[in-house]
Amino acid sequence: MGRTRRCWNTATPEQIAARGRAMRPTLPAPDGEQTWYRVTNSLDEGGSPFASISIYGDIGSWGITAAAFVEELKAIDAPEIRLSINSPGGEVFDGLAIHSALRSHRAKVIVQVDSLAASIASVIAMAGDRIIATPHSQFMIHDAQGVSCGNPEELREYADFLDRQSDNIASVYAERAGGTKAQWRKRMQAETWYFADEAVEAGLADEVAKPMRHDEETADDRAIAAAWDLSVYNYAHTSREEAPAPPPVEPEKPPAPAVAPPAAFDPAAFRAAAVAALDPMPDYQPEHLRSLMASLAGDAPAPEAPARPETPYVPRPADQAPEADPEQVAVGWFRSLFQGVANDAPAPPSAAPAPVAEAPQTVYVPEPPPPANEVAVDYMRTLMANAANDLAAPEQAAAPGPAPAEPIPAIDRTQFERSLKEARL
Repeated sequence: MGRTRRCWNTATPEQIAARGRAMRPTLPAPDGEQTWYRVTNSLDEGGSPFASISIYGDIGSWGITAAAFVEELKAIDAPEIRLSINSPGGEVFDGLAIHSALRSHRAKVIVQVDSLAASIASVIAMAGDRIIATPHSQFMIHDAQGVSCGNPEELREYADFLDRQSDNIASVYAERAGGTKAQWRKRMQAETWYFADEAVEAGLADEVAKPMRHDEETADDRAIAAAWDLSVYNYAHTSREEAPAPPPVEPEKPPAPAVAPPAAFDPAAFRAAAVAALDPMPDYQPEHLRSLMASLAGDAPAPEAPARPETPYVPRPADQAPEADPEQVAVGWFRSLFQGVANDAPAPPSAAPAPVAEAPQTVYVPEPPPPANEVAVDYMRTLMANAANDLAAPEQAAAPGPAPAEPIPAIDRTQFERSLKEARL
């Protein structure tokens, strides 16, 4: 008779947890209560409020799932949560949901392991901002376990599912205590137990609490020394006293790089490689290669000249002549004119023959040149006379009889000099 079965890799976490509860007997609580957690509001010695939560039992038992725990946790508005744990473990998904809810809560979470934090209870303890282990308390970590039935393919799928859950739990330990996921997975596979001081050394706890005197214990510290019957869980050991000491923390060695096996020795290939190494270019002719490269270089087109942007010519400051001053131009022109007139002057008469040696030697001193204004006046008079002579005679009205020709008036020297000075000034 055939049966229809849902594969493990396609089942939801709630369905998998329900299967686990149905196949595993419930562990009774030591104090007989049918609940595994309790939430109360309290005040500390200074009157400040805090929420007190205790997990004392088989997590997820008696029909009480993590959903009820999370709903009560959301209602907590206190600035601090003090969580006490004494649990042998329970449902994996319920424990992971509680861990996530505590980590995301706005309150500061202080966890105290009163007696035992085993299996998924140790994962819940990792949610504390500070983790305190009481003297003689114990921690236990191991791979996820479960019960299943079905054909070989279904059991293989369930084994893969347990491996994935174990890797997830190992990452929680690595995040809180340090180390790598592979290192914690190796300790989980060995089912490692820790005393309080060993848990602190491994990073699972921050400190060991100071032991209290008997009269300082409160009535709410129930079942701290209770002996759990762990036969239901099928643990390899029942306590740290029976389990071996946890292994020392060893750094994870990086995997050795894969090395390809050496190939078989081939004499012919070795001889060819040696010849190629000694003569990398067989039949190499330097002259032929040189001429070949020269011809290629000659046939190669010339490189294109880089295009330069056309910009208007801007002369250097030294090339730009300063703006001419009209007065300076007139002065320079008259100076050059006067210099030219002076150069055209006749040479002075030659000196007389030298007297007798007894007579004293005379030195000829040339006469000073005429003043420049006189030279300029004479020169200008000549120019103006030439210009006047070249002008056409003015037309005159016809008169009876021959009219006498009018003489050209003479230039008044005084009037010309006055006009020249006024023009210069």
